Amino acid sequence: MWGVPSPVVVHRRFVAKVGVKCSAGCPLAGRTIVIRNGASADVGHGRLGETPEPGTSALYVAEVTLDAPAEEGVHAWTAAFDGGPAPAAAAEATPTHEAAPAREADPVRDAPRAHEGATATFGFRTVAAPEHRVTVTVCDRDGEAPLADAEVRVGVYRGTTDANGQARIEVRTGSYDLYVRKAGYAPHTDSVEVSGDVTFRVAAAPVSDTDPDDEQVWM
Repeated sequence: MWGVPSPVVVHRRFVAKVGVKCSAGCPLAGRTIVIRNGASADVGHGRLGETPEPGTSALYVAEVTLDAPAEEGVHAWTAAFDGGPAPAAAAEATPTHEAAPAREADPVRDAPRAHEGATATFGFRTVAAPEHRVTVTVCDRDGEAPLADAEVRVGVYRGTTDANGQARIEVRTGSYDLYVRKAGYAPHTDSVEVSGDVTFRVAAAPVSDTDPDDEQVWM
């Protein structure tokens, strides 16, 4: 699973991607992915694409559109690949105007390929609709050049700076911890109050040595 946004506004739709790969490199085109919520109810479906994801040998991907729960909080859902034989449409040969040469039947080669099922659990947070926009501008402390691709968090809300060093994040009224992280720079932490649209400027300090935090993954 990847591309799952967090947080998601309650009741709003979001899109996630699911990838499945057979260890033997079998084609999985057209097979179904089912998304189930915490109560094991089906909440979305997708079909794996006709060809492997670019840059991979056999990773088939489905894009699934889902409706966020109505309740605020943290949710754990499951993406399920149920296995079974290949879909009939995927197993049929493409028709041609000329008859294909006859070949001897091979029970092993011609049998429908079944696969064991597999699941992956993913989590995300839902929040109430935002009220204000927080704009965070991140620049190099020494040269004052804008820093792109810096990770920015305002509480549970997150964003990434653009080419102008700006991240625009929509939040509700409240007090938040502001975190800014960029490889090659010291992490920045601050406390901010948000009661309307507001802009903050962060001057990131370069670090000469590799920061251990650069190897960590934010969850």
